[in-house]
Amino acid sequence: MRKRRGNQPRAYSLSCTDSEWGRVRVLAERRGLSISRYMVECGLTVDPETEPAPPPRLVLDEAEQRALHDTVFRIAERTAKAGTEEAVLTRIRNALSFLAEETMRTMLRDGLGEELRGMLTDLFGEQVAEATVERLRARMTPESSHLR
Repeated sequence: MRKRRGNQPRAYSLSCTDSEWGRVRVLAERRGLSISRYMVECGLTVDPETEPAPPPRLVLDEAEQRALHDTVFRIAERTAKAGTEEAVLTRIRNALSFLAEETMRTMLRDGLGEELRGMLTDLFGEQVAEATVERLRARMTPESSHLR
């Protein structure tokens, strides 16, 4: 008489790389399962009739390429106009000077004159700091002190 196998487990083999096996081990441990049980459960949740999702596109179509080019071109036009290196450096110096002066004026308007004076003293010395604060105060008209 033959024995009936019934629900007794059977052994099957599969092939994978060491790194894939390591990944499966980690995922099984996270779920508190043996590797064998994890792989069976994963295999049973896959519908072999379903087509896999298409891979993401890695290229742009013609319209997307043109839009990207136009955007980059507009950014380049606004950041540095064609000209000599000296002209570009002058624009950068002027922009930084404007930002620094506006920041110092804001500090004075916000009542942080002593903090500003301390920072300027640390950087340039007491005489330059005092002259700078006085120059800023003289250039700040009553109308400009409330404008933002």
